[in-house]
Amino acid sequence: MGDYSEPAWYQSGLMRGVCALILLTFGSGCATTVHRLDGEFPTPAGVARTSCEKQDWLVASPTRADFVDKRGIKSATRDDGVALYRVGASKPVSIPSLSDDMGGGPMFVRHADAVRSHDTKQLVAGGLGVAGAIAIAVGTILFVSAFGTERNAAGNEEQKINAGRLAAGGITIGAGFGLGIAGITVNPGQAERSRAEAARYVYFPPAEPKADVLEMTGRYNQAVRDRCERRAAP
Repeated sequence: MGDYSEPAWYQSGLMRGVCALILLTFGSGCATTVHRLDGEFPTPAGVARTSCEKQDWLVASPTRADFVDKRGIKSATRDDGVALYRVGASKPVSIPSLSDDMGGGPMFVRHADAVRSHDTKQLVAGGLGVAGAIAIAVGTILFVSAFGTERNAAGNEEQKINAGRLAAGGITIGAGFGLGIAGITVNPGQAERSRAEAARYVYFPPAEPKADVLEMTGRYNQAVRDRCERRAAP
């Protein structure tokens, strides 16, 4: 029975390649293009008064969105947006996620439609990246296990290579890198990502007047207050 040993030089180099592939697939373009600005806009419900209210309360704040051009070099900025935040949070709440609590309607459908293509591509890219990483890991195990030593008739150790494992490992590793590269290709670019981020989080005039957003948020917050008061009632 052979005593197979792993060539450390190959394994460490390949692991660096796997890590780089995963980072490229999942981490490319992760920087946010939506930023909360100073200040808050008052809503008809006022401010949260109790700890119960603060759990679900929404704060309307001015928000900036950067729109990256197709080449990923320049960006146009809009500072006239409004986004909704939980009390004390710096990241806005997704508009589509609020649809049920705020009664739905064309506004929420429009925002959900605007992010659907981006999210689908990102999901596919993530799946390809995971599949690629798994294939590379399996291929690495096959590849490194192909190298080993055996004792010959004279009792001396000699190098042995399992050609079948070596070939299978190389093919699997190549397929893994192919899947990872496909994931990087499918992953949305900076321009598409910046527009999806804005659609996901920010209301912009004139299609969505600030007054309408504040009134809708006030109704939501009032419902939160009423719910908390019912819980506190004896």
